[in-house]
Amino acid sequence: MSQPALDRHVPGTPRQLTALLRMELLALRRNRTASAISVVAPLGIGFFLAADYDGGAEAGITRMASVLAFVVVFVHHHMITVYASRRQELVLKRLRSGLPSDGAILTGAASATLAIFLAQAVILAGYGVLALGLPVPENPLFIVLALVLGAAVMAAFSAALSAVTRSSEAAMLTSLPTTVLFLLTPGAMVALGTLPENVEAIARYLPLGPFTEVIREAWLGHDVLDMLASLGVLALWMVVASLLARAVFRWEPRSA
Repeated sequence: MSQPALDRHVPGTPRQLTALLRMELLALRRNRTASAISVVAPLGIGFFLAADYDGGAEAGITRMASVLAFVVVFVHHHMITVYASRRQELVLKRLRSGLPSDGAILTGAASATLAIFLAQAVILAGYGVLALGLPVPENPLFIVLALVLGAAVMAAFSAALSAVTRSSEAAMLTSLPTTVLFLLTPGAMVALGTLPENVEAIARYLPLGPFTEVIREAWLGHDVLDMLASLGVLALWMVVASLLARAVFRWEPRSA
């Protein structure tokens, strides 16, 4: 039996995600404060931090990995704000009554922030190569995979944490514990070898540990198997964060 004519006009998931991306970019353009926080501030701080290192190319690449870890944490904070505000404004509830699946709605809400982060990462990496004299990355594909997975993990944790965030204004408070935890990961804002050995051995498996490790090793062209293992840890975090978000995410507005 042939499908009803109406079915042929139902947009697929890629078109739904494209529409949601446009919606988020438009909302971001209209909100100058959000634009400054999510676009301008990470780049400005990133440029400053990237140039603050002593030593040769390896030290510069280690610093750049830390900078990208710092910038990806902006994804975490901003996405809590986005999910909380869209929920309170009933945007998510209206979208859920339409064609997109729950996964498509959550991905679409994060799409603009993720795209901006990837653009920021490219700009910062280009700054490192062209202005700071860092070598061209040996394995850029692995760096891209780390960037995508790392940002996706941050967004998934943000979706989960938005469940306890009453409003976009409260995002600063609710994101503080996880932001500090992520940034204190060895290789992020804490230099490798700073923490006690036993503590660092465990802390390096936090999301930004394998994130920075892949960036460093891919930039320097180190062993592929080590990078695959680190990407596997990131993928595992993605599964954990996604399951947590699925279990606790709130679609209904919070009254208090």
